[in-house]
Amino acid sequence: MTDDTQKRGLSRRQLIQSSALVGGSAALNLFAPNIVRAAETTIKIGYITSLSGPRATFSEPAQYTVDTMKALLRDGLEIGGTKYPVEILMRDQQSSPTRAGEVGRDLILQDQVDILLADDGDSHFAAGEIADQKGVPFVSTINQWEPFIEARNSTPEKGYPWSFMFTFGATDIAKTYVGLWETLPTNKKVGVLFLDIPPGHAFGDQQRGIPFFLKQKGFDVVDGGFVRFDSDDFSSQIAMFKEAKCDIIAGFLLDPHFQTFWGQSLQAGLSPKAVTFAGPFLFPTSLAALGDMGDGMSGEVWWTPDVPFKSSLTGQTAREVATAWETATGAQWTQPLGYMHALYEVGLAALKHAKDPRDKEGIREGIRQMALDTVVGPVNFRDSKIKSVAVTEVAMGQWSKTPEGSKFPYELGIVYADPQIAPNLKPNAKMRLLGQS
Repeated sequence: MTDDTQKRGLSRRQLIQSSALVGGSAALNLFAPNIVRAAETTIKIGYITSLSGPRATFSEPAQYTVDTMKALLRDGLEIGGTKYPVEILMRDQQSSPTRAGEVGRDLILQDQVDILLADDGDSHFAAGEIADQKGVPFVSTINQWEPFIEARNSTPEKGYPWSFMFTFGATDIAKTYVGLWETLPTNKKVGVLFLDIPPGHAFGDQQRGIPFFLKQKGFDVVDGGFVRFDSDDFSSQIAMFKEAKCDIIAGFLLDPHFQTFWGQSLQAGLSPKAVTFAGPFLFPTSLAALGDMGDGMSGEVWWTPDVPFKSSLTGQTAREVATAWETATGAQWTQPLGYMHALYEVGLAALKHAKDPRDKEGIREGIRQMALDTVVGPVNFRDSKIKSVAVTEVAMGQWSKTPEGSKFPYELGIVYADPQIAPNLKPNAKMRLLGQS
């Protein structure tokens, strides 16, 4: 465990304090005082996350979430009238799909977990294949459903036998991006570039990604193509965008790549009216790293403290979940916090459905039949048109600098939501062009 993850963990005192924020007795039926305790069986939950590597910012709340769930389950999980102790086995995939396969295999074959969870959606490539081969229920999140379905040559009609994902769609994000841009006074010239990894391929897809919907709505696309993961020179793309006088720059990059790209862009005199990227604007720490350059950046929003949802485990509102995190850690809330919490909502609900934690078929059926209201909104596998996927809502947000003396330097407002894609997410801010106050 790194020093950073230790900081994000919880002491017993912090857990008591954070639970007190919402009256810790709100946990729903996870345990009860007069239930027979299982003599030998311990429920094992495998949990794959990225504590290190370039995707570690996604996993900032991972240790905190594990600590929270361990406290919630300290008296066991009640299933079918019997109370079982629960062990959560967290493993670092080091931001590598290959490593995810290795730790997934160990969790399944050596630790013999009853269910496998992952908050890094890239883990489904290798770990999901092993789970499908060995018949272990596997639920992942925080990716787009399109690469989840396509990576192992499946289809929306077919899905997978044991792998599941609740998440948003790259197509929905692309539609939402374009919907926002249509409201802005620009020359409708958009420079795009995408990181050469599966999520980047989904966003850059010419048939259903950002370029497709831009062209459909009459925008001119200046295509900067796909950039290698180890790229640190974006001069050719920047020159292309500057020559075309692009008012909008968009695409998919992770925050280290964007910081390099944007620093080089400003040095070259590129001055668009809007900058909208999937990936680098999900985290307040990423905006803080940009300093004043982060003001006005926009990107997708899949969870904030302002969403109108509650936890099925604790009864906490999204705001209360965020406040508990900020109180315990001193850090600003981050979007994956809600999805990590919801991952355990889904996993524990599936276990309770089975009546017997060793009944993997029953656990799988619990996922397939699930229509659960969570802190990130409805997670509905039962009625989904995409097999093995529950599609969640996504909107558009913009980061704004806060007044001097504020607790945190930036705040995220929802500036656009397509009612067909995000019926429960409502704008609470107005989109500003870069340079506008």
